[in-house]
Amino acid sequence: MADEEGPAAGRRWSPLWRHGDFMKFWFGETISLFGTQVTNLALPLTAVIVLGATPLQLGVLRFLEWIPFLLFALLVGVWVDRRRKRPVMMGANLFRGVLVGVVPVLAFVHQLHIPLLYVITFLVGIGTVFFDLCWLSYVPVIVDRTLLVNANSRVSTSYSAAEVAGPGVAGFLVQLIGAPKAIIADAVSYLVSFVSLWLIKAEEPAPPAPADRNLRAEIGEGLKLVLRNRFVRATTAQGALWNFFMMIGDTIFLIYTIRQLHFSPGLLGVVLGAGAIGGIVGSGLASTVSRRFQYGRALVGAFFLGTVPAFLIPAAAGPKLVMAGIFIAAYFLIRFGLGISNVLAITLRQTVTPNRLLGRMNAGSRTILFGIGPLGGIVGGLLGTAVGLRPTLWIAAFGYLLTLVPVLLSPIPTLCELPPAAEEPTTAVPASAG
Repeated sequence: MADEEGPAAGRRWSPLWRHGDFMKFWFGETISLFGTQVTNLALPLTAVIVLGATPLQLGVLRFLEWIPFLLFALLVGVWVDRRRKRPVMMGANLFRGVLVGVVPVLAFVHQLHIPLLYVITFLVGIGTVFFDLCWLSYVPVIVDRTLLVNANSRVSTSYSAAEVAGPGVAGFLVQLIGAPKAIIADAVSYLVSFVSLWLIKAEEPAPPAPADRNLRAEIGEGLKLVLRNRFVRATTAQGALWNFFMMIGDTIFLIYTIRQLHFSPGLLGVVLGAGAIGGIVGSGLASTVSRRFQYGRALVGAFFLGTVPAFLIPAAAGPKLVMAGIFIAAYFLIRFGLGISNVLAITLRQTVTPNRLLGRMNAGSRTILFGIGPLGGIVGGLLGTAVGLRPTLWIAAFGYLLTLVPVLLSPIPTLCELPPAAEEPTTAVPASAG
């Protein structure tokens, strides 16, 4: 919207720069995201290079990373809505930090194997469920709704920046000290995030006690919103399909470049990191795009940018460096569109959801987003084994086009600006000067 920040529109960055508590959260989450991106490359490379994982085993590993959302998100969403979010996020970070720190230790004593890697990945995924559902509900509590686009844009920009630096750093570390040891960086990043959350000064208001503490009723209320609200339903369906085909493509791309194209871990890291620069640009421009264009058209355009360039990946041919350049271009465009669409879609869902339902809405939405998506890892592994790696990348590219259908059939293309907020924040937490 043109006036989404009211009097601050002319200096749209300054309110959050002075918001000490958001800045602490943002700093810690940024460091954690960088560490996570190192693990996102170093862990599968540990499976492929150190443990000799097959395409199917790698697909199972990716599946176990996200399947906890399908299994636990609905229950965790109800639990989160009844509690203050910050202590839960701190506990989740400690839990994940210890788990990823175990991987290099097990490798050092020669006790690391694929089944154990499955267990660790699954448990880390459970910790991620708790953290993700909390931060998505925590930011609208400490940040005024008029600043949500900018706040979400900053977190998304950090994610994209981590995608740029993380793979490059991971590839360098893998070549320098080995894949398992590179994961130590992630364990340290979780500790930094824990400390940054601990330093937040503002006291989070206690959630109101639900009138009906019936678990089934509370879960149903959140799911009802996800399935009945046209904006939440469309963006969730699009995201779930996108995640499914992304998991197919990304799982196969890693093993395709390493084993068939003979890319080094360092070159693969450069490709993924350079391509992810598009995410930084897109996330950083999301707020500007939302003001200068009709909200719905901006979101639809971003969805298109995040899908169509996937055809460049299986189409790439020629010398190794030429193919690397094509991969970078494809990932740049995909991440550019994704950077914008993530910010706008998250903000749209937050805006149309009452505060008291944010945890359950995010739980229901993420159950679908990350419940369907992980199946792509399994499907990708099966397809890669049955029809080959490159044909599977073509299947993933065509599949991306299907993700546009739920959005095009929804009211989003005609949405001129963000709808009115579902409700005013129940308790405004003042910005901290620290």
